[in-house]
Amino acid sequence: MDEDKINIYKRALDREKAARKQAERILEDKSRELYSKSQELKVTNEKLEGLVREATSELKGVFENIVDAYVVMNLKADVIKMNEAAENLLGYTIADRLNLASIVHPEEREKVKEGFKTLFSKGAITDFQVNIIIANKETRLVHINAIVIYDRNNLPIAAQGIVRDITSEKAAEQQLIDSQNRLSTLILNLESGILLEDENRDIVITNKRFCDFFNIPFSPEQLIGQNCEHAAEQSKGLFQDPDEFVNRINELTSQKVQVLSDELIMNDGRILERDFIPIYEHGDYKGHLWTYRDGTLKRKYRESIEAERQKYSNIIANMKLGLIEVNNDDKILMVNQSLEEMSGYSEAELIGKKGAEVLLLEENSDIIEIENKDRLKGKSNSYEVKAKNKKGEVRYWLISGAPNYNINGQVTGSIGVHLDITELKNLEFQKELLLEKLEKSNDELQEYAHVVSHDLKSPLRSINALVNWIREDNDKTLNKDTLSNLDLIDETLEKMEQLISNILKYSSLGSDSSISENVDTNQVIEDIKTLLHIPEHISIKVEQTLPIIKADKVKIQQLFQNLISNAIRYCDKNPGLIVIDFEELKDHYQFSIKDNGIGIAQEYHNKIFKIFQSLNDHKDSSGIGLSIVKKVIDLYKGEIWLESEVGQGTTFFFTLKK
Repeated sequence: MDEDKINIYKRALDREKAARKQAERILEDKSRELYSKSQELKVTNEKLEGLVREATSELKGVFENIVDAYVVMNLKADVIKMNEAAENLLGYTIADRLNLASIVHPEEREKVKEGFKTLFSKGAITDFQVNIIIANKETRLVHINAIVIYDRNNLPIAAQGIVRDITSEKAAEQQLIDSQNRLSTLILNLESGILLEDENRDIVITNKRFCDFFNIPFSPEQLIGQNCEHAAEQSKGLFQDPDEFVNRINELTSQKVQVLSDELIMNDGRILERDFIPIYEHGDYKGHLWTYRDGTLKRKYRESIEAERQKYSNIIANMKLGLIEVNNDDKILMVNQSLEEMSGYSEAELIGKKGAEVLLLEENSDIIEIENKDRLKGKSNSYEVKAKNKKGEVRYWLISGAPNYNINGQVTGSIGVHLDITELKNLEFQKELLLEKLEKSNDELQEYAHVVSHDLKSPLRSINALVNWIREDNDKTLNKDTLSNLDLIDETLEKMEQLISNILKYSSLGSDSSISENVDTNQVIEDIKTLLHIPEHISIKVEQTLPIIKADKVKIQQLFQNLISNAIRYCDKNPGLIVIDFEELKDHYQFSIKDNGIGIAQEYHNKIFKIFQSLNDHKDSSGIGLSIVKKVIDLYKGEIWLESEVGQGTTFFFTLKK
């Protein structure tokens, strides 16, 4: 057993020695091979450098003087040659031992790897674009055309290429693309239908609105490239005059002259407006552009405006007011028929003339100058002038003037509406004369009333004195009936004197309300209480504090005194009550005087305010008191009315302006 183990160990040791020797032989072989390869590589590099020197020497006159960057690299992408343009572009020199892979933008390294594969598999690469990072850390986009350099055994040993900086070109190209995209988006979304055709009438671009107008069941993109010669025939059925639609298209495309706002009437009532715009480039015809718009509303608006214009033209032409339009120099631009009739001049005689010089008296020049300045400031107003017609007759005109504006809001003149008020003016003059005569007559009448009242009272006093003398001289001899008759004469004389005094008061009221002072109506009531004889069984009650008004105190006292005395006179109740109250309205004070007297029947409510009207033969009634009340209230533009129930009492209501 031990011998067997020893034999096994010997055989294992022999095998190990054999394996070691074999490994040493292989290592020697590999070393010799590696040395041989290194020698070959050295030779190859020397050949490469020689070939590159040879190639670049041959191309030196070409590549070193070209504008674009020229670069030569080995198979590891190390730069072994570049011209001045390349140095300027990359920011590196040949001494920097630049490796082109190191300046590739990180995001594009995979793209460059694929590019290298293409270059060495096909021997060339063209139109290759890549972003690089140059020495100053700027990113540039370059365009590369490169070829592989082979040795005499047709083995690749290097690559050379032209590098061109297209950063600015690419940015400009992108701007152009963006602009085209925006233009396309704009065209696609325009409210107008757009159709651009080339010189062969093939569609270059269109939009959805165009497809909608012509009921085309395709998208705008699907129409690009389609020819339009036969499309018109297919769409002509949409129009009221199909043949005219086709003929007009043929006419425009053959004449190649711009035409705007061509109208097309469709069967459904819509109206399309069409523009035809030919396109020329350096004098050569390149196609044309069609634009279609829905002009239905525009036509309706235009027709509506025309109808309104016609209507107002007819109104202006037929109205009885004279109309003149002038510019800022007062030169007449337009007149209507009524103005011609008012002035006696024809339109031809007035156009271009200065309105003030032809139509107005010279005394109005100051007014016209002021009004024209106001028009330039945008002001409108009315004024009266003296005019002269063609016959030289003086007329009075009321003018309402307003500035006239252009579309920019600038005042270009004025428009005046003229009303002939000559007849009204004559009536006004007559009224003034009549008022003067009436005022004089009123003065004379008041003077006459004073004289008459004095002359009437004198014989009354004489009669009263004679009656008293007869009573005194015959005191013992006159019987009872005679004395009673003498008392009746005294009462009649007293009533006659009161009547004359009341008539004098009534005539003295006149129509003058110019006296205006603060009148405390509370104090007026207190004064009346001291003036009137108020029986003990009658009381006067004021419900609330009365207002202070602007008026003539004397007239207001006459007003309240007559109403209160009237209530006292016709009070048949015991106790009797007179209630005074008021209510404040927006522009007036409304007063009320209520009593619990005999009342007034409905048929007498208006009659009692007339002079000399009395409901009964009361000895203290002259029939003038309520007439004085009505006259005072009229003087202050108020109203008076009453509510009454016979046997229950009466309430007088009246208003006075604040």
